[in-house]
Amino acid sequence: MRLFIVLPLLFITFACGTNHNVTLQNTDIFKKEHPGFATQFQNKVKDIYLEKEMYGDFIFAVVDENGLAYSFALNREILNGKEASLSNDTPIYIASSTKSFTGTLLKILEEKNAMDLGKPLNAYLPELDFSDSIDTKSITIKSLLNHTHGTFSTPMTWKTAFLGYKDGNKELIHDLNTDFLFDPSGGYRYSNVGPIIAGIVAEKVMGKTWKVLMEDHIFSPLKMENTSANVSDFAFEDIRPSLTVNKERGIIKKGLYKSDITMHASGGIISTINDLSKWLAANIHQDSVLLNNDSWSDLHTATTPQDKKYYTYQRTGYSLGWDIAEYGNDRILTRFGGLAGISFHISFMPDKKVGVIAFSNDNRAYLLPHLMANYAYNLINEQHADSILKIEKTSFDNSFKREDDIQYPNDSQMLSANSTHDGIIGTYHNEQNWPDIEIYREKDHYIFKWGLLKGKIFRNDEGGYSSNLGVLSRTFQVNKDSLSTGSLIYKR
Repeated sequence: MRLFIVLPLLFITFACGTNHNVTLQNTDIFKKEHPGFATQFQNKVKDIYLEKEMYGDFIFAVVDENGLAYSFALNREILNGKEASLSNDTPIYIASSTKSFTGTLLKILEEKNAMDLGKPLNAYLPELDFSDSIDTKSITIKSLLNHTHGTFSTPMTWKTAFLGYKDGNKELIHDLNTDFLFDPSGGYRYSNVGPIIAGIVAEKVMGKTWKVLMEDHIFSPLKMENTSANVSDFAFEDIRPSLTVNKERGIIKKGLYKSDITMHASGGIISTINDLSKWLAANIHQDSVLLNNDSWSDLHTATTPQDKKYYTYQRTGYSLGWDIAEYGNDRILTRFGGLAGISFHISFMPDKKVGVIAFSNDNRAYLLPHLMANYAYNLINEQHADSILKIEKTSFDNSFKREDDIQYPNDSQMLSANSTHDGIIGTYHNEQNWPDIEIYREKDHYIFKWGLLKGKIFRNDEGGYSSNLGVLSRTFQVNKDSLSTGSLIYKR
């Protein structure tokens, strides 16, 4: 992987794509076709950022079939005229947008005759049998990708997304076989489980990990040289973190709550604006370097219906990794992602051959990437962009206020370290194979460590304890050698 180059900048319109000259020409064409876009868009983002007294980063790009057409970045450093470690080559976590990559990977493997998405799960992974409670002959690989398989496992989901695990796919299959829920309706039911199982199937069929297959079949062909499914391939401090913020105290917690083991087929890619522009352009013009036209059609067409509305997007279907939706009078394919404060947006309008990438990491502003994506589309499509934004911003304002008003424990509520409280110290084990919980003393306070996550311990109003672990908060009770958190019981 290439080393990342951190550049000072004000507003970024750098190149991406496989041909530097082509991309520079592309940004010039966009500027000529939309001469007022940059000024209107940048002023609007700055106004909202200042109005809300935001923290963190906002990164944005417009992409067409030739690659990057426009990009822009903003944070407090940039606003204050300081050098900013934010550019089109800054690594960002894309969370659940990974699912569109995984669907594409499995379609590539099918096109290469390595597997058949219409085949049942038991044909590829007979060891996953759900304790013989589910007929895995009725679950196809396609149904894993489009969320109609009906299976769910809380321990498998939490371990892969947050807590980590030690025994690889063997442990995940054990969790699925022993602790699961099942909806036999065959209807759309979104979760991380299906694509992760599909990734395990691909690994077994190909003899390579999902991460290596992504590199071999997508990242490398598209020359996405600063993209990886491993956190360890980056300088950790360069990856933009999640920010937990409120109006009274500013930044309360900051961190990237991911490691290599929790980078998975439903949420496990770190990339850059430059690299993601290559990915989005490949989808817009259906690049033959990855797939033929029929396969692209399968990826961009609904394989199951859904009737859901998220923000302004009326979703009508789901393909093998993209939500099929409508915005205004246009068909739009979207795939969003979030983790703690991170909010990631990627979408494109197939008929208009234009798409958008947007990222923010202030937890209060999780709708900002969608709000500004819509504003960009409306500017490009010559709609009444300002009046539409005024209407759509109401939802953003309301959600921002809700997050801004959340009260978080402060240090005065922290459990102070002393000999009386030392009785909770220890390592606690769970018989259902959940990751250990460790409580230990650190200076004047205590730390609650659950798998890979950790946070300070506070007293709560119910006479127990709580801890903010970044991606989630957890309450728990300790009684002698027993620790309970939710429905889980641990023993020291």
